[in-house]
Amino acid sequence: MATENGRVTLSDRAYSALKEKLLTLEGGAYLSARQFANEIGISYTPAREAFLRLQNEGALKQVPNVGFFVASMDINEMLQSFQVRECIEPFVLQKVIAYITGSHIALMRGIAGEQKLSLDAGDIAKYMKLDIKLHEVLLDVYGNPHLKSVYHTVREQYMYCSSRIALSFYPDALEEHLNLIGAIEAGDIDLSLKTLYDHMNNAKQRMMEGHIKVIE
Repeated sequence: MATENGRVTLSDRAYSALKEKLLTLEGGAYLSARQFANEIGISYTPAREAFLRLQNEGALKQVPNVGFFVASMDINEMLQSFQVRECIEPFVLQKVIAYITGSHIALMRGIAGEQKLSLDAGDIAKYMKLDIKLHEVLLDVYGNPHLKSVYHTVREQYMYCSSRIALSFYPDALEEHLNLIGAIEAGDIDLSLKTLYDHMNNAKQRMMEGHIKVIE
């Protein structure tokens, strides 16, 4: 949370740092709020607020009298996250395609370019953040903050799992993004929706295959 004058609070700082840390940890890993507070140089209270916030978002699980653990996402939860995407993204695309401008297309292409650089560098965590950012361009055009909040929360939970999956599963997604951007730029709603559905189905399959490789 930010203060009334717009300054970032210690709790907000801890929340951002903790989200970054979660991207490097396996499901089930133990986390100490006190140790984390010492790591980033703040007091225990704002660190614990960050832990509770991420617990509410589903990224952490608290065991009474023990502590916090990184939440694991099983196959069913992954599929549920895609169900949310399948409800939101096609709906939004149909609503905004007539309002997409050249600047929106340029923004999406720029993000896709950054994704390529991140993938080449092996930075899958940054790649996934950019993936969310690219898809949220359409939600920003639509302008419903409540819908975006639901979408963003689900995508971030999914991201903690995605960041641990082999890099070899992602190059195809880059081409899919460019195909989607091209269809949207052409204003072809039927092709745009088909490309979007194909992309989400392919992403779902990649996630399931990657999850299996990780746990083998």
